[in-house]
Amino acid sequence: MSLFDTVLLLDDTAAACPHGHRLRSFQTKDFDDPSMSTYIVHEGRLYLASSGRSGFYEHDAGEWRIEGEDAVHEDRYSLKQVVGRSVIRVYGRCDRCEPILVRTDEARPFGDFVSEYALFVDFRLTFRPGEPVVSVERLTGMRGDMRTDLRARGLYVLADDEPLAVAHRELKRAREASARLRDEHT
Repeated sequence: MSLFDTVLLLDDTAAACPHGHRLRSFQTKDFDDPSMSTYIVHEGRLYLASSGRSGFYEHDAGEWRIEGEDAVHEDRYSLKQVVGRSVIRVYGRCDRCEPILVRTDEARPFGDFVSEYALFVDFRLTFRPGEPVVSVERLTGMRGDMRTDLRARGLYVLADDEPLAVAHRELKRAREASARLRDEHT
């Protein structure tokens, strides 16, 4: 598995799946040496965010605080504007869209014979000097195209109304409802 970098869109940039769900976090392999770095897009500019920490596991207790039932960890990063990159291809997935369901050859956890594939979406980000907004062009992300691609890979893609797909979604909702009830009572 090769490395990638993360790109975060902080602006109200129009990066959305075909169903209109906004996406803000992406991966890319477009930089010369992908190394799990974080890049931030803000006001039409691209920045590399660097932690400046000497060790990955080094934590200062002052960076943590409690807010109600949550522990919040804060960190600061230095920003260095990246110049000379006018186009970057990024990819992400929409977790709000219904996943595409594929029949498996053997049972998965809970005896399920279905795997879920999140809707993947690719974008082209174009940076233009002096413009405060990055241009976003969606390149992929249509459910039908992804279904075709999965079938071309030899997978059995379930139709949304197929009994196995309907049963999978009903069981998933029941497990999620049961987990919510369990969480409420603990």
